Amino acid sequence: MSTARNDVERAASARWQVRRRRLMAAGQWEPFVDAEPVREHLRRINAAGMAYGVIAERLGLAQNSSLQHLIWGRGDFGPGRQVRRETAELVLSYWPSLDEFPDGARIDATGTRRRVQALAVRGWSRQVIAEETGMGATHFKKAIGRDRVTVRLARAVAAVYDAWWNQDPLEHGVPYQSVSRARAEAQRAGFHSALAWDDDTIDDPRAVPLLDAVVPEPEADPENAAARWMAGESVILDTAARRVVIRHLMEWTADPVDVIAARLEMSPDALSRSWERIKKRERDAGRKAPWRRAYLTAQELGLDTEMSNNEMEKVA
Repeated sequence: MSTARNDVERAASARWQVRRRRLMAAGQWEPFVDAEPVREHLRRINAAGMAYGVIAERLGLAQNSSLQHLIWGRGDFGPGRQVRRETAELVLSYWPSLDEFPDGARIDATGTRRRVQALAVRGWSRQVIAEETGMGATHFKKAIGRDRVTVRLARAVAAVYDAWWNQDPLEHGVPYQSVSRARAEAQRAGFHSALAWDDDTIDDPRAVPLLDAVVPEPEADPENAAARWMAGESVILDTAARRVVIRHLMEWTADPVDVIAARLEMSPDALSRSWERIKKRERDAGRKAPWRRAYLTAQELGLDTEMSNNEMEKVA
């Protein structure tokens, strides 16, 4: 068993310890939960291209005990019906990033295609993306059309996506005709923009675009779940609760984006996209979009300190 503990494991473990103590004090501690959702999550990670042994190493689990109990069972006994709560929370909070796969591994191509499609919505054609990754257009088209792609290609496309997701190709010298054609094709095909995807789910084949998805009712009130998470409890945030946390931290704290992103175990780019989605949802609903009240002070912006709140909001 590897003794290395990654950032996700440490964060999950710290939140779990706080929650465990509080629940034990209240007489509500239930140490075991249903194993099937955990088992299904592990199968999805394995199907994405990561071997079970590597998953066990990444999570600090013993392959010949914890993982065997979950996936295969022992002897005449099938897979376990229950699993320790801390193991379940650790597994369910984990989805491998591209950095965790070896270059030559072949992984599910869904995330790569979604990134190419999101860039097409902005007007970036496949040919331009292919050139940026160092591939010919024909070879690139065939590669991303397959069920699996090499991690090397997936990383190259992800790097282009991170650099261009919010950039106008016209401002980078791409001809108007190419941009117009890419946007028209993306619209006809029903592609989704970068704001429809979170970095922590874009590679998950079962994820759905956030702008179009019908978000199911969470088991607990999102506001309450978010408050418990911010209080340090071991809470796995669903989409709605995560949105509440992001909005609060971005709107009302003075922490920089990279600090907030690290706290949420996200990349700064993913956090920025989530923040833009939150503001867009408010505008689409006819409400005033939130803004960074605590962080964007007049002094930091180099503006007149006599500006009104409304003027400051417009600048923000």
